[in-house]
Amino acid sequence: MIDEVLATKAGGRARIALRGEGRLVELFFAGDGAADAVGSIVLGRVTAVLPGMEAAFVDIGAERAGFLSLAAPRADPGEPDEAWNGLEPVQEGAEVLVQITKAAQEGKGAGLTRSISLAGRYLVFTPVQPRIAISRRIQDEAEREALAAVMAEIARPGEGFILRTAARDVGPEALAADAEALRAQWAAVAERRTGAPPPQVLHGATRGLGEVLRDHAHEGIRRILVDTRRAEAEAQAFCDAHIPDLGTRIELWDGAEPMFEALGVEDDIAESLDPRVTLPCGGSLIIEQTQALTAIDVNTGRNVGRTSHADTVRATNLEAAAEIPRQLRLRGFGGITVIDFIHMDEESDRAAVMDLLMEGLSADPAFIRANGISELGLVELARRRGDGTLEARLAAAAD
Repeated sequence: MIDEVLATKAGGRARIALRGEGRLVELFFAGDGAADAVGSIVLGRVTAVLPGMEAAFVDIGAERAGFLSLAAPRADPGEPDEAWNGLEPVQEGAEVLVQITKAAQEGKGAGLTRSISLAGRYLVFTPVQPRIAISRRIQDEAEREALAAVMAEIARPGEGFILRTAARDVGPEALAADAEALRAQWAAVAERRTGAPPPQVLHGATRGLGEVLRDHAHEGIRRILVDTRRAEAEAQAFCDAHIPDLGTRIELWDGAEPMFEALGVEDDIAESLDPRVTLPCGGSLIIEQTQALTAIDVNTGRNVGRTSHADTVRATNLEAAAEIPRQLRLRGFGGITVIDFIHMDEESDRAAVMDLLMEGLSADPAFIRANGISELGLVELARRRGDGTLEARLAAAAD
């Protein structure tokens, strides 16, 4: 679980680190609302329609045209997509309102959707998808039904909302206030669109400390550590509005060294660029990314064990299952990942490894799904692509 949020402005661009038990889990770079920033809403112009691919290219004002899929949606209520049949077919030269869902990378333009969504603390507003959906992390059926009933009273005709996990801890008043704030954001987008020539950014997604706290803060956070008064005020404003008790855990860094260096965050970042990860038992992971997928090979390495070969393999695989979710989230690897665990004969061992892997993946907001361990010892899983890999974002920040 995330138990620390560290925000620094040292060295130029602001960076925000999420840590759990003293280890880096995810790193964010402050966004600037650019046309190709994930979450930005852009009025674009269709430059080409590709019927054979059920897609279109859209000029969004970035270096490369964005890629807009027109394919049938996935039946996943947690993922905004082209699920509403009121969306008009696109034509070459036409204006189209899109939102960035995937960062441009590896010579490809940004990924786009016409299913706009705006995130609040408790809700995600889907103004072109009239539906009520609930986070899959809220599993109690009675709780889901109660939340759906509350939102049915709040939602207006034609509106859609997804209730985030944080919605389970607040009452109708907080949900209604969040909905009203999101309506105001959407109204501002609509106002900016009037008479705007494409390409035009109508809502520039920013990623500052406030947005990170909105998406990841919880009552179990033991401290929010910042190194500027501005960040301190931003954190305090969030806490006052949403988690008052958390405000007492805001700390201002006063060390002589830069915060990330003194606390080992820079070391964690450097290690995340190495394809080899050493496990505490002496085993290792080899992580290799290709254009098609990410492959992770689990090796016993120096772990020769003290009892049996089966015990050695089980111990190595269990440590790998605990570490892999953190590595994927930290490195920002999206799409398909294939994990090659060491072969285990016992079904109970395979089940234990899979349970531990799923426990870690369930805390990852970008995790979509995974299958079980195959006869060959392989596990396939999928994560959403987002801001791009950590390596690519580090390179962009250095430019």
